[in-house]
Amino acid sequence: MRRFAFLLLPMLALGACDALPRDASGTTSRVERTHELRVTVLPGTPDARPALALLGAYARDHGARLQLVPIHGEHAHKALEDGEIDVLVGHFAKASPWQADIALSKPVARGEPDDRHHPVLRIARRNGDNALILATDRLVDEAAR
Repeated sequence: MRRFAFLLLPMLALGACDALPRDASGTTSRVERTHELRVTVLPGTPDARPALALLGAYARDHGARLQLVPIHGEHAHKALEDGEIDVLVGHFAKASPWQADIALSKPVARGEPDDRHHPVLRIARRNGDNALILATDRLVDEAAR
């Protein structure tokens, strides 16, 4: 009986890992279900095109399209945290005070600046949306090559 339990535990643990990484809030499944990736571009972000192209590729991979949602200022960060939007595109510094609350990508279409306080184009995602974070980080890395 102990041998059976010893063999059963690893099988159960592997079964629980079938769809890792997961989005804690279900963003990827919602994108696939609604066919929309909700994106806000912060006002004053004139060079958002490279980030939108990467997000468009992500959306297409999930049978969706980009839905631009106009939100201004601090409301955009709250909308991201509350799940009203899926991603936020704008200029963020590596040392951004928001980095504890949202997951910032590496810079899009350029290298990391030497100054941690210098804002550059990045994609912000909700903490816990691990599948979305991993997929979009891979797209950013691939575009940098």
